[in-house]
Amino acid sequence: MKRKLVLLVICFLLAFQCFSAAASSKLKDVIADRTTVYSIRLNNGDIITGYCVEMLSDPEEGEGAKFATELGNATIFENQIVEIVKIEDLYRHNHRIYLLPTAEPIGRNHFIGNFELLIFYAGFGISDFMSVTAGRSVIPDVPSKEQVTLFNVKVTPLSFPIEDVAELFTVALGANLGFINHNNRFLHYYGNATMRLKRTTFTAALFYKAGGNDINILNFRENVWDMTYENGSFGIGLGLDTKFTKRSDLHFIGEIWNSNVAHPTHSAVMLGLRLANSSFSSDFGLAFFTQPFVVPFVSFVWTPF
Repeated sequence: MKRKLVLLVICFLLAFQCFSAAASSKLKDVIADRTTVYSIRLNNGDIITGYCVEMLSDPEEGEGAKFATELGNATIFENQIVEIVKIEDLYRHNHRIYLLPTAEPIGRNHFIGNFELLIFYAGFGISDFMSVTAGRSVIPDVPSKEQVTLFNVKVTPLSFPIEDVAELFTVALGANLGFINHNNRFLHYYGNATMRLKRTTFTAALFYKAGGNDINILNFRENVWDMTYENGSFGIGLGLDTKFTKRSDLHFIGEIWNSNVAHPTHSAVMLGLRLANSSFSSDFGLAFFTQPFVVPFVSFVWTPF
């Protein structure tokens, strides 16, 4: 099992690098104006951010462009570029922390993912208003009626910048329906708000359990557990996503959960790292529960469109 996990991680990391290069845009598609900002990754590893002020052509170097950056103008030729992406398309995962959906919509960042190597899920956006995600577990040797199913719908009616405070402040409302075994149904309604700063995103969520039994019997083959989760419970979630200063592709992600504010011990903390480019992201971390015990978490997400 450990060998399979290591092999899968290596494959995803290799694919991460391949799709990063495949995502390169042609320099001729770059717009020479002062409103479109690009992130340019060069073949020597340097990353430059700026807008194009002039398109160039050199008989020896070929096609090129002059970009205005924080350090002045830089002339870059197409043969020096590994990847060039509009700055708003560089990080395509603002709609989620790990388990916690942010208030920001999926939009055009439709994705396919794998959670804990056992749950496949996907998400798509309808304009910048509605976001839909769904997933299903594929736990080996567990019958279909004992698998886990997830479905989430979120609408984002309000989004605006706050001058001198936040690049974007977003509010959303949503509902999710989950089944742990076919006979254990969990329905939640939630509202959340997200504040996006230059490098960091903060999210706060309040959710309400509106459907299902107070006591649930969870069954996976010969293993049986009982779980108490009362209807009418209010829970909270807090999330953080911040980009490392010297690594634009590396993020720290963290979440704090409490499923019932009347019981502070029903809480968990998740801390991890995210490696992301415009096509792939990989999350690795640890979840800490108050019981106490620690569980590793991992997920891979592909944004092919």
